[in-house]
Amino acid sequence: MQITNFRKTPLFYVLLFFLCGFLVLVFQSSLSSENSIHDSPFGILHVDINGSKIAFYNFKPVHTPIRTVFLLHGMKFSKETWKTLGTLEMLREQGYRAIALDLPGYGHSSSIHKDFPKELFLKEFIEFFDNRVPPVVISPSMSGEYAVPFVFTNPTILGGWVPIAPVSLNKHTEQEYEALKVPVLAVYGEKDSVFGPMVEQMLAKVPGVSLVKILSGSHSCYLDDPKLWHSSLSKFLSSLH
Repeated sequence: MQITNFRKTPLFYVLLFFLCGFLVLVFQSSLSSENSIHDSPFGILHVDINGSKIAFYNFKPVHTPIRTVFLLHGMKFSKETWKTLGTLEMLREQGYRAIALDLPGYGHSSSIHKDFPKELFLKEFIEFFDNRVPPVVISPSMSGEYAVPFVFTNPTILGGWVPIAPVSLNKHTEQEYEALKVPVLAVYGEKDSVFGPMVEQMLAKVPGVSLVKILSGSHSCYLDDPKLWHSSLSKFLSSLH
């Protein structure tokens, strides 16, 4: 009888109103969060990887993507580099989903624990997304610390690899590169006297590799000739269809 009387009081309706409002806000927040991860084309988004907040751009085409391309960056750069250069927009326009991240400790991303393997970080980041078609990873310079061990421990996950004069190439033997079963577009600059020779020595051993030397290019050769970089990348991606 007391419960019945309470339901007829103004206080009951006030509490019911606030409860409904709270539930609506929770639902909208959840929906907004999900859409921001999967559908937002231009804003800075975040995902948690092993307790670290990782920032990324998600450039998604209008229709179902052909495949996803993950773009890492060098030590002096960030995800902004690919946006400014036009690579993200180029990939989006050609039907690819382009995801450029700030590696841990760079840009808007927090650091990861020093004992957390870098190749495992990259694996978890990639697997967070719905990759119905094996994705492609672009890894210039310093990001080779993540990509090189990842490629050798997870070759079946990848649809292609685009190393741009990366570090860590010498951590594997020529025989290991000869046995690598991943399509590779290897890019390097003519004037890169340190990492260019490593590309020619190691990555040239990968079966079917496409080698692109950018004339007068520095270590960050993709910045020296964006037109050649974009055309080479586009051609390589098309060959994977």
